[in-house]
Amino acid sequence: MKTNLNDLHAFIAVVQNGNFTKAASALGSTQSAVSQSISNLEQNLELKLFNRTTRSVTLTEAGEKLFEYVGHQLDDINLGLERLSLMKNKPHGRVRITADDFSIKYYIYNKIKKVVKEYPEITIELTSDNRQVDIAQEGYDAGVRLGLSIEKDMIAVPISHPIQMCLVASPKYMQGKTEIRNIQDLNQHYCLGIKLLTSNSLLPWSFTQGRKQVNYKPQSNLIFTGVDRVLDAVVDGLGVAYLPLDIVKDFLDTGRLLSFLNESVSTYPPLYLFYTSRRFNSPAFQIVCNALKEN
Repeated sequence: MKTNLNDLHAFIAVVQNGNFTKAASALGSTQSAVSQSISNLEQNLELKLFNRTTRSVTLTEAGEKLFEYVGHQLDDINLGLERLSLMKNKPHGRVRITADDFSIKYYIYNKIKKVVKEYPEITIELTSDNRQVDIAQEGYDAGVRLGLSIEKDMIAVPISHPIQMCLVASPKYMQGKTEIRNIQDLNQHYCLGIKLLTSNSLLPWSFTQGRKQVNYKPQSNLIFTGVDRVLDAVVDGLGVAYLPLDIVKDFLDTGRLLSFLNESVSTYPPLYLFYTSRRFNSPAFQIVCNALKEN
């Protein structure tokens, strides 16, 4: 049995207001429309709900039972809808985002601090993960990844500039080592690797030679799953690393790291915030999204 919710609203309004005229006024409807809703409900249930005379409207036994069953439930539904509508004026709720450590530390965290301060009823859940995550299947509202690794059916907005990479080593490590003048020279060095959990392989080091892009596969003797630990290792003189310029620039400026093959090292596309649909995004999600898009 399928009952129109509007018919039930009309029924509750008649009970609460005592007659069809007042019920119509309360609903912002007409007396004939309310009468039609009651008729529809009675036909659907195959039960008479009201005893009607020219002077009064009273509930039948079936009508009393129906009001007992659904009266408070409809009030709860209306209250729930009203509370949901308030979310537009006072955003709250949880926003779940998956990203890797690098993205969170250098491009996301500073942008969401303002949101946390201004909207205390919004909860932002950041999960650090360098896997290629199916955000819909794993229950995330959005993810952050390099543009080249995002599926085409996703909505994607850039939240960073293009990511310039840099090949670096410490002066301490380079003492007595072969100078790095070309890609082949890397074969003579200890290389610090980053493991991609999705493919269970090492991140290739991308270089440009003329018009060609060359991916060097480092034979690493020390492997991590995030850039921060690689940065620690290269500063400590444990090998050569391929890292974003943003995180090594201060070390280059102070001479704690040296850079190599600057003309050949690749630049990756920006980081993108990606999600499945613009439809029905919560106000809380939209606030977080707008914050991440800011320069």
